[in-house]
Amino acid sequence: MLLPPPGTGLQSAAKRVFDALGAHRPRFIERHGANQSYDFYWQAHCGAALGRGACRVRGDLWEPQQPQNSIHIELEAHAGAAQALAGLQAELLARGWSLPPTPIG
Repeated sequence: MLLPPPGTGLQSAAKRVFDALGAHRPRFIERHGANQSYDFYWQAHCGAALGRGACRVRGDLWEPQQPQNSIHIELEAHAGAAQALAGLQAELLARGWSLPPTPIG
């Protein structure tokens, strides 16, 4: 989880993540399930370095158009995923994003 710069919406955050990973063909996914469950996220396909797996970017608010408080980034399991995620985190931190506060206790 990362904290985007203030005012960053989900689509803008996803674009920044996908650009940093070299991911392509982004698309918005909306899923409606049983008991009024609802899920939405942006998904794109990563390059060969990440096993051509998918990257998903979710926000913390139920309104994807609204500025998000935090962004959750998921990479499909692959040998290079952890290293790519660490590199992505460093790049986004350098661009004004931040980590959530560490819980005390």
